[in-house]
Amino acid sequence: MDSRDVVGVTLIAGLVIFMIGAVRWRLSYEHPDETSLPLMHTDKWRRAWIHIWMLVAAFVTPAGVAGIATLPGAGAFAAMAATVYAIGSAAWVVSLAFRLTIVPWAAERTATTGQIPETFPPFDAWAESLFVIQMAASYGAYALLGAAVLAGDLAPTWVGWLGVGWGVIFLVGFALTRSAGPFSPPFWAHTYTGLVGVVLLATAG
Repeated sequence: MDSRDVVGVTLIAGLVIFMIGAVRWRLSYEHPDETSLPLMHTDKWRRAWIHIWMLVAAFVTPAGVAGIATLPGAGAFAAMAATVYAIGSAAWVVSLAFRLTIVPWAAERTATTGQIPETFPPFDAWAESLFVIQMAASYGAYALLGAAVLAGDLAPTWVGWLGVGWGVIFLVGFALTRSAGPFSPPFWAHTYTGLVGVVLLATAG
């Protein structure tokens, strides 16, 4: 297995690992805190399963994106994509750590006392801002990765145009709609990279 295969498998694995956890997500977790936190307490092991898989993917996919920058013909755009994606993933890792520690604590307190801890909402807003950084960085990295394909010979041209278009359209859409729109589900941050992984394997040697 050459380096191109390794990168392709890593990118695909990042998407698969993320989805193993994400498929158990419930939309009711996104309801107002008064109703979602008690449910999160009831589902604490389900949520732990979801977020642990997401956390693993937050390391695997960035490793794959960094690997793209090492392939022959990758160029500067690929290195920039890897940097931007890594910054977003770092923010996401911190946000996931918050979801695995502070959120369960707040959920237990809410379920026990019927009151949301006063310190929780501002910290929750802070964690949400880290999620925003991650999604914006992912879409920006998509556009840069697409540009890297167009500037070099990493993959077919259509993959490059798809990356540029996907990144720009989703970044604008996310900026306009934020968490209320179709561009916010975090699996999007692993989808184009997973597709690139498939293409790298399909066009290898």
